[in-house]
Amino acid sequence: MAAPKKIAKPHKELRFTRAGQAQGFIVIAAVSFAFFLLIGLTWFMGHPTFTWWMALPFLILSALLAKISAYCARHAYIILTPLGVEIFPLIRPRKHLNLIYWAQIIDAVFDDELTTLKLHFNEDQSAGIVLSLRAIPTKKLPLLKRALESRLAEKER
Repeated sequence: MAAPKKIAKPHKELRFTRAGQAQGFIVIAAVSFAFFLLIGLTWFMGHPTFTWWMALPFLILSALLAKISAYCARHAYIILTPLGVEIFPLIRPRKHLNLIYWAQIIDAVFDDELTTLKLHFNEDQSAGIVLSLRAIPTKKLPLLKRALESRLAEKER
């Protein structure tokens, strides 16, 4: 099982978080909290068809989504280190971490919209990993593209 290794120069790593996903989660959490307030105030004002417990699922949902949003904004999705590329999944990242060494990567191909990244492990481009980049904010994607391309160009020299 791959695990992150201690590196001598941690300041030389680039970390990309799931902040793009965090925005969606926090918007849905805010809408859910608004429904909580609406139903809670309607019950508080004495509406006969609403009871106090009807607002609770919306409160629980908004708290859960806010926690997921904070997690996505803080934790890394892709880290470029001197050793290679570390890819962290959303669920159980310590257990399912994928570490790809620079020596394994032959080519990195981005699509035109910068929504997917293909890391190829052979010249035939038949083996590799496909990553969705929609979780990363769009302003950070050119930095990721430039960093990967320059690192691979440096490797070819």
